[in-house]
Amino acid sequence: MIHPPAMGGKTAWGVSRETVHRGTDDPEEIRKLKEAQGSFNAREEERLKRLHEMDKNASQILEERRQRKNSFDPTQVTKRGDVDAFRKQQEEALLKMQEIKEQKQAEKRQKKLLEKGEKKPKKEKKKKGKKDKKDKKKKKEKDKKKKKKQKKKKRKKSSSSSDSSDSSSSSSSSSDSSSS
Repeated sequence: MIHPPAMGGKTAWGVSRETVHRGTDDPEEIRKLKEAQGSFNAREEERLKRLHEMDKNASQILEERRQRKNSFDPTQVTKRGDVDAFRKQQEEALLKMQEIKEQKQAEKRQKKLLEKGEKKPKKEKKKKGKKDKKDKKKKKEKDKKKKKKQKKKKRKKSSSSSDSSDSSSSSSSSSDSSSS
């Protein structure tokens, strides 16, 4: 009975084939199949011999692995290259890819416009890159923080000056500072 590889059966090149040949089969194909089966059997035999040797030397192999594990020093492991440089390189590549993509889209738009019959394509607004957007956000956040600090300073000044003056004048000065 022929068993599949999962049940311990052997196959040539990982594909099961019939080993029975008919008289009408091509002799060249039969020879190639036999060679393939022979080389597979040789590789299988080598693998089994290596496993048998490993079984004999199992205690020695375990001892070597224990020694390597005990002598391992994580501080000796170095990074493979500079992480920041790699990140910068990746960002540059992504920016180039985005520019190329935008160029292709612009070319497609121009081609469509020319096909429709328009002679002069409209000028496109240049899209701002991610860095420009990030810079703008940072700038806005800084401006907001400055404004908050200025308001706090004004409140402190007005509260310290209102302590010495009349309460009615302090309320009017605080409303003046909040309106400006």
